[in-house]
Amino acid sequence: MPQDKTSSWQKMQQSYRANLVQKHEQLQHHWHEYMTNNNLVARVQLKKISHQLAGSGAIYGYQDLANSARQLMDFLDLPFQNDLAQHIKEHNAYNELMNTLSKASQCSSVVDQSLKGPPSHQRQHLPQILLIGHDDSITLQLKQNLQDADFEIIHLQTTADLAKTIQHYQPAAIICDFSNNKKQHSANEPWLACRQRPGKHPPLIFIADDDSFEARLTATRAGCSHFMHKPLDILQLIQQLRKLLNISTNDPYRILLVDDDNEVLRFYRQALMLGGYKVYTASNAKQAFDLLYSIEPELIIIDVNMPDCNGLELGQIIRQNNALIDTPLLFISADHHTDEKMAELNLAGDDFIQKPIAPWRLLMSVEARVKRSRMLRQQKRAVIQRPELVQHIDTLTALPTLWQLKRDLAAKLRQQQPFCLMKMDLDQFHLINDAYGRTTGDLLLQTIAWQVAQLLKSDDCLYRENGDEFWLLCMHANSLELAAQFTEQMLLRLEQVSANFDVTIHFSASVGICLVADGRLQVDETMQHTSTALYEAKKKAGHQYRFYDPEQQHKIDFRMRLTQNIRQAISQRQFSCAFQPIFSAEKRLASFEVLARWHHHELGAISPAQFIPLLEEHGLIGYLTQHMLDTGLSQLALWRQQYPALQLNVNFSAQDLVDPSLCNRLSERMKHYKLPHHSLIIEITESILIQAGTSAVDQLNQLAKQGFNIALDDFGTGYSSLSYLDTFPVTKLKIDRSFVQRIDEQQQDKLLPAIIHLAQDLALEITAEGVETHAQYEFLKQFGCERYQGYLFSKPLTAFDIEGTAWFQSKQSRYIRT
Repeated sequence: MPQDKTSSWQKMQQSYRANLVQKHEQLQHHWHEYMTNNNLVARVQLKKISHQLAGSGAIYGYQDLANSARQLMDFLDLPFQNDLAQHIKEHNAYNELMNTLSKASQCSSVVDQSLKGPPSHQRQHLPQILLIGHDDSITLQLKQNLQDADFEIIHLQTTADLAKTIQHYQPAAIICDFSNNKKQHSANEPWLACRQRPGKHPPLIFIADDDSFEARLTATRAGCSHFMHKPLDILQLIQQLRKLLNISTNDPYRILLVDDDNEVLRFYRQALMLGGYKVYTASNAKQAFDLLYSIEPELIIIDVNMPDCNGLELGQIIRQNNALIDTPLLFISADHHTDEKMAELNLAGDDFIQKPIAPWRLLMSVEARVKRSRMLRQQKRAVIQRPELVQHIDTLTALPTLWQLKRDLAAKLRQQQPFCLMKMDLDQFHLINDAYGRTTGDLLLQTIAWQVAQLLKSDDCLYRENGDEFWLLCMHANSLELAAQFTEQMLLRLEQVSANFDVTIHFSASVGICLVADGRLQVDETMQHTSTALYEAKKKAGHQYRFYDPEQQHKIDFRMRLTQNIRQAISQRQFSCAFQPIFSAEKRLASFEVLARWHHHELGAISPAQFIPLLEEHGLIGYLTQHMLDTGLSQLALWRQQYPALQLNVNFSAQDLVDPSLCNRLSERMKHYKLPHHSLIIEITESILIQAGTSAVDQLNQLAKQGFNIALDDFGTGYSSLSYLDTFPVTKLKIDRSFVQRIDEQQQDKLLPAIIHLAQDLALEITAEGVETHAQYEFLKQFGCERYQGYLFSKPLTAFDIEGTAWFQSKQSRYIRT
């Protein structure tokens, strides 16, 4: 921060501490009145001062003062009772406040002069304007407006001393108000006399009550440079004045700040002025309303808690006027329920920000709103036809949006210089909104935007797409090493963000990075590659980042193609069934597990690991389950004629288990195929039970009561599989193939026997999956494993192929491969 701005803040802090001395005396006086006579008026004043100290103490950084003031305010907010217990609580709170007030105020008693305008040595450099007018009520307001616009004003009531005044001050311009003074309309002698003098003559602006021909003729003959009539447009007058004087200006945004607490008013005014805004202030609603038409603010910031007319009431008054209907309102309050009250009063379209407000957050909240407001004013017709004009600034964080990113990205790609594009997404951000509320969620997003922006270089830019997604265009990170270094620094900064909140908020972020080495990529391709990298980063939780890899994009494209074809595959019954036999320890056929197969007409055989998750994501897995059941049960009915004890294993999904009609539909199918319920084994996994939730317990219990078998698949891979053996009506266990495959490595000698013994103790039938070698079979058989499934016995086969095998035709188990 520049030195002059730093000193302004320091002086303002000193002034605040000096003002605390006065607050200390006021509290003493009103407390004495209250304690002596139970003076309720004094009690109200105590509450008012406490409220002011609670607000100003927080924003000036005196948190102890704010807390003690708020404590006293809470006690005084209770209904008055002439009760000893209440007086003791109030007295303790009062003493605590006085102690913290003394500590805060003892540092200095310097009166702040920095907010009263520029010092005299700076004022002489301001353009001097000679203002002539006899109506004090008008000229005083006009004088104030011109001073706010950085002009120094010399005021004359008449033109009697016109020549002498011009010669002495040599003003840059003259403004003459001839309101209600017909005589002066014809009195051109002073003006003509001035114009006859040698030298350069200042431009002259006339202001009249009407726009009559006579008034304009008088002004023209007096040498008028510009003529204006009432009601006067102040902004147009200032713009014309600057144009006549060739004064360049960036036309700062105009903000009206309304708050009854002078200390808070001064603080926010200074913060906004240092941010380059033109700030007008009002200490009550009536004063604010009177200023609206003269200054035409582009944003009105209103404190909700004001006496006589509160901020929400003022907001309603403003919204009742069509001329102010587009002026954005920003309400500030310490009350968490203000946004709910706004909705009740039809002010839900406006914004609310909760106290205390740090200066950076105030500036961030203001910037986007004033830019949008000016754009709506200046291009109202164009906005109707081109709504994207007001979509390039995010209203929450004041960051440019996706619309602006695409324009900037296109320009960078044309330069053909290396850079990287990043996309950052907060992991499960919706949980923060659910747990702490949307207000805290919005504050978190603002804080993240602010913190990340502090890390950027001058050529970098940060954008917000929507929700919790941010994009970063980093010109300085033009290599893998620099991009990784910057990303790690950013993620480390985000880990410290939770320290800015009253509660500890744990969150993590994922970042996808696309390094652009040349200009061959298009905008959409670059953004798609970055999103692909983010997709890979989000597969692992907790502050992860990934660079784009072309192989990743190939997988994404392949998955997208499958997604586009998956519904057609279901409707056209492109899925077929394969059956893998399950044998007993005596190598006799006991059951078949029905498995889904999909042969794509162009892509060939698609793995179940690829199409099963897609079906679940699109809510189509239930259709596949029905198809597997119909095909499998009809085949089982035929095979049981040859193998009466044969069973069928069918995999069920979480979506199947939450279907309330599942039990009835299964019973109808078993009845249709004339099969006993125990011939169907319903296979489920721990992950499916987690997804289905508590509703799965009742569903499985009902299925078990009807005689269906329940098998827990992939046993041993979950974190809490043992608990499910007690909670759910499981009758069979299937040991995951990962345990069986490591038997040959001598890594599971202890664990596998333990699992088998556990199943035997619980009277559960156990099946080993993935049995591929004689050693595995012999090891499992030694400890009492009852059923076996794997390539040692048979791979999955079609029903036709199964019926052609020798072991099926002879009703004996197949010879094990050697």
